[in-house]
Amino acid sequence: MSVGRWYRISGLHPDLGLPATEPGTQYLADNDPTRDPILNPGQGFQEHLRRRLGRAPHSSWHGMVGFSAITEAWNGAVFASAIGDSGAMIIFGGGHNDYFGSDVHAFDLQSRQWSRLSDGYTNGEPGDYGAGAVYADAEYPNGSPLPPHTYEYIQYDSVENDLILFKGQSELGPDVKAIAIPHMLNLPTRLWRRGPQHPVARLNSGGCTTWDEKRRLIWGHSGDAGNGNAFLNFRPDGKNSDGTFGSWGTHYPNKLPGMADHNAMQIDPVRDIIVMPVHARNELVAIDPSRPDRPVLPLRSSSQHPIIKAFSAIEYAPNLDALIYYSAADGAPIYSISAPDSSSFAGLSTAQWRWRNLLDKDNSLNPIIDAQSISSYPVNRNHTFGRLRVASFGSTDLAILVRHIDSPVYALRLPP
Repeated sequence: MSVGRWYRISGLHPDLGLPATEPGTQYLADNDPTRDPILNPGQGFQEHLRRRLGRAPHSSWHGMVGFSAITEAWNGAVFASAIGDSGAMIIFGGGHNDYFGSDVHAFDLQSRQWSRLSDGYTNGEPGDYGAGAVYADAEYPNGSPLPPHTYEYIQYDSVENDLILFKGQSELGPDVKAIAIPHMLNLPTRLWRRGPQHPVARLNSGGCTTWDEKRRLIWGHSGDAGNGNAFLNFRPDGKNSDGTFGSWGTHYPNKLPGMADHNAMQIDPVRDIIVMPVHARNELVAIDPSRPDRPVLPLRSSSQHPIIKAFSAIEYAPNLDALIYYSAADGAPIYSISAPDSSSFAGLSTAQWRWRNLLDKDNSLNPIIDAQSISSYPVNRNHTFGRLRVASFGSTDLAILVRHIDSPVYALRLPP
């Protein structure tokens, strides 16, 4: 694998001389629970006729869009380093009126196969999903959370091997109801646990998070939609007397009013600084996690950088010791953002950060165009969110990109 070039690593026609992925595991769509006759036997004459005519099956948790919304309806993913021999991309989500399924899926990097980790809530009647089905604790009767648009609201804790969902929904459908209740999925046991509800925080659409390994907490910033009003953290450790798990930190107001929607943020674990690419300002801003009460500060860039887009992703690459920025709206280019030579927040916020395009000049694959040409579903082309993540193997960092439910997974080797 050459540095700075995109490759297909799964599906029917992967690159690098790799064999085709095993049938039934080639694409995310292969594990759609709606197509599982055990989970969705297709009761009733109308559904029986639908299937006899060769049409796609329908389910009570289908929503208006169906399973393809798990990638196309404003949803992200995480890289779980402790799943399998080489880690896995984990995806969960639905939201609004698009998809009501709470199933969880994994792409294993070693086998290059997709699998369904959790079936989700598939035992309900039609009235148990969508508009009018209200769940005060933001979870279905089986304990799985109602799937929101996840945006950048999901992260991964490698110590506990947990997927962390920062934001909940008490109702799906056209008029969704967001609620500040987190959920954690322990990936080895496939068991969900619920956090307590925050009394005043509104974690509405378009927000973002980052996992702070040093402090063992997830930082989250609400979006603007629906008057999101919060910057705060959640610590997932510890069981409470009411059966919930974890605790909320201090609630601070929205740090980017009018500009908070559809951004991403990432903590630099070496320098202890949270960096956000803010598309409404076309600049990077910083938050000091040791002083979360302070306002964001703009960061200076020493070199020309791409126009910062909504729905982008920002990660940290440990071998490169730099942040990685990627937007599907830009196509193939991927960028590093290197910190200035400073160990203090004051120095980091006043000196210049260095952008660099990491795409090799001989790269021949644009994963965005390639995936769209393969997919048979309507796609949200510019959506990246957390579906680009960095996976590290010894001295090698890989950017892993999930696009659509019926397209390959892509990878790019980052420079050392």
